Amino acid sequence: MFNFITTVRALGDENRARILMALRLRTLCVCEITTLLGLAASTTSKHLFLLRQARLIESIKKGRWVYYRLPQNPLPSIRAALAWTMNELAESPQIAQDEAALRGITHNAGIHDFLKSKHIRVPADEVDGSDDSNTAPEADTDGVIN
Repeated sequence: MFNFITTVRALGDENRARILMALRLRTLCVCEITTLLGLAASTTSKHLFLLRQARLIESIKKGRWVYYRLPQNPLPSIRAALAWTMNELAESPQIAQDEAALRGITHNAGIHDFLKSKHIRVPADEVDGSDDSNTAPEADTDGVIN
């Protein structure tokens, strides 16, 4: 029952839902998520902790930077929770606004090499003109990373 309550609690906040929806598009660092949400870094970190505790996201550390993504091999219950979240929020105006805002939010130049070193696919044809194209691992139709 603990896993169920933890998952439901993690999904029960608008900012955490926005984080999940943003992560379906690409891997993001804490600073990008903080910028997107317009929250204090400590508040963003608390949201990320709760999502990670519920196993709805996973983190990758590179030096002093931590990057977040949807889990690559989620438990069936987590896969179902993520699919439900993606389906229910797909048409949300706030999510559409976040998607547009993410196009202008970038981070450091070394993310491509780092993601590749972790065997995360980085499509070469998605360059945004910055030093780093910030692409994410590919996700299947329910938003879960393959």
